Amino acid sequence: MTQASPPVRGLADSVIMVILAVLYGAAAFVVFCSSGLFGNFGENSWRDTALLAVTLTASCALTYISMLYYGYWRRRPNSTGDPEALEWHFLIPCRDEENVVAATISSARTSFPFAHVWVIDDASEDGTAAVVTRAMAFDDKVHLISRVRPEARIGKGEALNYAFSVVSDFVGNEPTRRAQTVIGILDADGYLSDDALKFLAGPESFGDPAVGAAQLEVWMKNRDDRRPLPERGMFANVVARYLIRMQDLEFRATNSAMQALRVRTGTVGMGGNGQFTRMSVLDQVAEKYGKPWGNKLAEDYELGLRILGLGWRNHYVPEGHVSQEALPFTQRLLTQRTRWAQGNMECASLLPELRRAKALKFSGALEIHYFMAQPLIMMVNLVLVPVLTYFAVIDGRFGLATGADVMVQIAVAAVFLFIPYASWGVLYRGKTREEGRGFGGIFLGIGALIYLYATYLYYPRAMARLLTGRNAWAKTARNMDGRNMPALASIFDVRSLPVLDRAALAQLATDLGSTQLATNFANAFAMMWPRRMARLEEAVAAGNHEQARDAAGSIQVSAAMVGAAQLEASGAQILAVAQAGDPATAHAALVQLHQIGDAALDSLRELRLEAA
Repeated sequence: MTQASPPVRGLADSVIMVILAVLYGAAAFVVFCSSGLFGNFGENSWRDTALLAVTLTASCALTYISMLYYGYWRRRPNSTGDPEALEWHFLIPCRDEENVVAATISSARTSFPFAHVWVIDDASEDGTAAVVTRAMAFDDKVHLISRVRPEARIGKGEALNYAFSVVSDFVGNEPTRRAQTVIGILDADGYLSDDALKFLAGPESFGDPAVGAAQLEVWMKNRDDRRPLPERGMFANVVARYLIRMQDLEFRATNSAMQALRVRTGTVGMGGNGQFTRMSVLDQVAEKYGKPWGNKLAEDYELGLRILGLGWRNHYVPEGHVSQEALPFTQRLLTQRTRWAQGNMECASLLPELRRAKALKFSGALEIHYFMAQPLIMMVNLVLVPVLTYFAVIDGRFGLATGADVMVQIAVAAVFLFIPYASWGVLYRGKTREEGRGFGGIFLGIGALIYLYATYLYYPRAMARLLTGRNAWAKTARNMDGRNMPALASIFDVRSLPVLDRAALAQLATDLGSTQLATNFANAFAMMWPRRMARLEEAVAAGNHEQARDAAGSIQVSAAMVGAAQLEASGAQILAVAQAGDPATAHAALVQLHQIGDAALDSLRELRLEAA
């Protein structure tokens, strides 16, 4: 049985939206049709049609952007609840993710000891399964779901559907338990903030029985990296840092504002990372469609639309967040965004069903139809604006001579091209002032404006793929994939020390008064190791010596307690190496430290097998 959407404050929002559209439409008509900047309206039928089309798209764009700011500043804060009142299961789809998945498992299990983690190995060709198996040796709430060809590698949605069937059997058929069970989707590099589940369990989210799904805000965890491409030169790293910062701005400013508006319009969309859904709602989706997740490239957004169509409400939680890697590579970013754009366009096929279900209010229908129409609007602008500008220049209408015309042209460019988009940098700066050091909001806004126009690169590609029937799901490579790092010298000479000092473990059991407590401590050390290592790597990459010192100290102290002598000695030296300022040496030290830590975990696992 579905839940009815609550009464909305949508009438006022709809009125504001209509008023803005009329005002912006009138202003755009004056600028493009009446001012003479692009020709005299009424003299040429094709030019008149083009000017009216640009007038319409400009007024729609400015109305939408204004509503985004309105929704953001009028958003209501979320409050917390008790996450342990619900049952949580995290699904992590993986295809060749050995470089990142260990830290993701570690982060999830150490932050939320009551949650289960299910890693879906989609026929990986690397050591993903071995990484998960190592974690399972120390934690019975970590599970591996293995898929093999030909069923595997046919899309993220199918991997999630298979995993859902496994978790569904694990949970059982009791209706109340399924309604109180929440399925979360994390990318293989996704870290949840420690307070994420508290806000998701709050009265505005899953504490409300009408909420079927919720989406967390997304952050870029490598946003402070000084050298995202350590093997490349200065210029490549400047570009990489710019791309990373713009992706963080995109998710935490523009996308977050969009979702804040959608909370008001009832059209919150689900993302691929940090989406959470009630198991009972997924049951209803599966009952109607045969399976919860569909085959579209944006299977996450598709799921959100299906949930809305069933009468449930989606919610957005910016107070909690999930972190992921930003892409510092232009080609990988282009490939990823092309896939996302194509997937969103594919989801337009669900709009008739939403209209028939009458699941959307007026403001929601306007928001979602405009969002779906953006690719077409961009294509119209991509063709018409250069053509109109060309003929205006030929006619001598765009000149640099002094006078009122030049001031009008500057005002038009500022109002229609610069201010609405560049102001996102100011908003982002306000949200993350402690992280925006070295950047002013205006400069960030200029960068955001340039980044935004990259949309004109991937929407045409996405549309071409859609029209030609190319819809293969291509995984985006991780930042470490395919890198050819130089040979690294050994930094720490710890061969004279034992990998694992069993006497120290025995002493720990004596100090704690229980062998079981010592075993539990060793298990916790093993589960926390990947996350501790990841924190150290992130701090070193960002040049944050204080955080690096804390991370290295945590490694050293915990290693000493379990008798990991080599790791303890290396942890004591790593900070000096990192602070020396040589990126190659620091990288070599981190690689070696990682290997030493993994060897300690292997020894602990062997000890457990002996005890068993």
